[in-house]
Amino acid sequence: VRVAVGSGNPCKIEAVRRAFDQMFSSDDVKIVISSHSVPSGVADQPFGDKETREGAKNRALAAYNAACSEAAENNCLEDMPDFAVGLEGGLDKVVFEKHEELWCMAWMAIIGNNITTCTSAKAEDDEYCAVNGESKSLSWGYAKTGSFL
Repeated sequence: VRVAVGSGNPCKIEAVRRAFDQMFSSDDVKIVISSHSVPSGVADQPFGDKETREGAKNRALAAYNAACSEAAENNCLEDMPDFAVGLEGGLDKVVFEKHEELWCMAWMAIIGNNITTCTSAKAEDDEYCAVNGESKSLSWGYAKTGSFL
């Protein structure tokens, strides 16, 4: 399974590696990670869910496109990514009765290219099935961390 990560940050790359190792732990699958320093397209310090999620989505898509371009340039189509991941940290105001606090949070966006390997990583109750084992469209998934002080 090839995973493009939209970051050069070693902590983010290792987090993605561990997540995919865990997801595919029961399969005999080798996880290959490529990192791509790509822009988020949002403020350096995103504020609120909408902007932070958008940054994660932009990073995932940019990493996917960068990995696809590298594979095409090297004439090595087997290096096309199966997944791409974007991670973006942000801030948000949380109102408690009469005061506001600034909280940290993060969003993760994942693109899957819908081949059978990707769709096997879906939730157990998800009934999606790629047509004839493959699909040319991309699937998106999002997750948000809990907010913290």
